[in-house]
Amino acid sequence: MKIKDIKTYFAAAVWRNFVIVEIEGENGLKGYGEGTLGDFEKSIEAAINDLKPFLIGREIEINEITNFFVRHFFWRNGPVLSTAESAIEQALWDLMGKTVNMPVYKMIGGKAVDKVKVYGNGFISGNESPEEFGKAAVKTIERGFYALKFDPFSGSGPTINNKELTLASERIKSIRDSVGDDIDLMIEAHGRFNTRTAIKIASEIEKYNPYWFEEPVPEEDILSMAEVKGNSRVPIATGERILSKNRFWELMVARGADIIQPDVCHMGGIFALSQIGSMANTNYITVAPHNPNGPVATAASLNALITMPNALILEFWLDAETVRHDLITEYFRLKDGYIYPSNKPGLGIEINEEALTKYPYRKMHLEYFSSDYKYHGDIDEIN
Repeated sequence: MKIKDIKTYFAAAVWRNFVIVEIEGENGLKGYGEGTLGDFEKSIEAAINDLKPFLIGREIEINEITNFFVRHFFWRNGPVLSTAESAIEQALWDLMGKTVNMPVYKMIGGKAVDKVKVYGNGFISGNESPEEFGKAAVKTIERGFYALKFDPFSGSGPTINNKELTLASERIKSIRDSVGDDIDLMIEAHGRFNTRTAIKIASEIEKYNPYWFEEPVPEEDILSMAEVKGNSRVPIATGERILSKNRFWELMVARGADIIQPDVCHMGGIFALSQIGSMANTNYITVAPHNPNGPVATAASLNALITMPNALILEFWLDAETVRHDLITEYFRLKDGYIYPSNKPGLGIEINEEALTKYPYRKMHLEYFSSDYKYHGDIDEIN
């Protein structure tokens, strides 16, 4: 079967646009992938359109196509190009799964686990008080989540003064006191600190028993990440901005992380995520995919993660719920803090095609390192 057409859609969602790729096969079926980056959405669309002439009329052999991306262009990787290629790869798997009437996870080896734990994110951000952090956490737990991730650091970085560290610590304490000791807490740093500061913070937050400390230093500095890990009793998670299997291997060899966080939208797609999971398993590292994206990426991530014996947990965002629920005809099965795979073919979701044009593109940018950034709320919230 050959590729007949490729289209790109945007869905504005609070602080970014979900980027959704549709690939139509000559059999009339359509597959969907996601290339949400949080910025530069029009550049991703342009990259997809640049690749389109090489793909229209091409036989759908996914390994051959992804190898073509790697071997036949002088420039490769980079967040925009890798995201475009990852979205295309996901859509091809979805289309092939629908064509052979089989879930993608069965096509790449079948389930290693029956369900995956999820953690809630997007429920609080910015410069809210410790009390507000605690209240927001309780509301999220009441929705059935048993793990939470949040960034308590406001505008701090690359260093942190005593006042800022005290406030961050109080926010974590407020959540821990509000939800109890049985709830897992992931502390997000967005790669903002230098090495000494990150080690200092890890020591301070250890008393709250965090599940992990995420991106304590810039992700491109693997040696510094390894130094932080070697000096932290809190597990270190990273990898959301790593774009290639090669770079993940370098991270693992350097012993730079306890948990890796590949993003299906940026590092090659579903099969690449599965391969990285296998590499991690060999190195006794667990996998917790980064996923602040839309429902298509959630489905793609789940299809890869469910095949991994070292699957740890999946990020599940709680913002823009109107858009998320509208984009797919039947939402994900969540129960007791876990997400369950679908038995439907392809990615296991059905796209509401009318919704693809219902939330038109808006130029948005989230400044993570300001003191008052906001990424929680629904589509009627002011950014």
